[in-house]
Amino acid sequence: MPKKSGGRQGRTKTGGLNARKQALERAAREARGFPVPLYMWDFGQCDSKRCTGAKLSRSGYLTTMRVGQPFRGVVLSPMAKFAVSPADLDIVKTSGSSVIDCSWACLADVPFRQLRGGHHRLLPFLVAANPVNYGKPMKLSCVEALGATLYIVGLIEEAKLLLQAFDWGAEFLKIINEQKLVEERERRIADQKKNAFVNHKMDLSL
Repeated sequence: MPKKSGGRQGRTKTGGLNARKQALERAAREARGFPVPLYMWDFGQCDSKRCTGAKLSRSGYLTTMRVGQPFRGVVLSPMAKFAVSPADLDIVKTSGSSVIDCSWACLADVPFRQLRGGHHRLLPFLVAANPVNYGKPMKLSCVEALGATLYIVGLIEEAKLLLQAFDWGAEFLKIINEQKLVEERERRIADQKKNAFVNHKMDLSL
């Protein structure tokens, strides 16, 4: 996901994707065997030493894509109109999920029109736990965005497995769980009010 601009020397706007990098990614994925297909469009705008997307790539968790490459999964994009939900489970299990790895400061340079494939989704309100944007709302890193997506659609164990790759991953899982509890509590209150209203109307009709 977008983050502070740091830049990577020698990188192109498509993240420097080449045959050697693809071969290394493929070997790492085969060795890792992560059960959910994850992807990333890398625009090379971030510091590779701090970029969680770059680490996921090196560690075999995801595949880097070229701009314009066909994709049918869930695309996490700030330009989406709908939020990711449990209804997206089958899409994620079958076609995976993808993040757009760029800088928050360089969103205007991202060719969103060329990333139209797939099902574009927003994430709910979440506070970041990554060291760069710790405590900031919605300033999520790539692994936080992907982990939150897996958790929301119902792939909780896979979300835990992904976030375990980072020392602070457990803290973000705690944030997700707390947010889910708040949403469930608000939903129960809304349902109780609705039921009370219906019961009141029924009493009046007797």
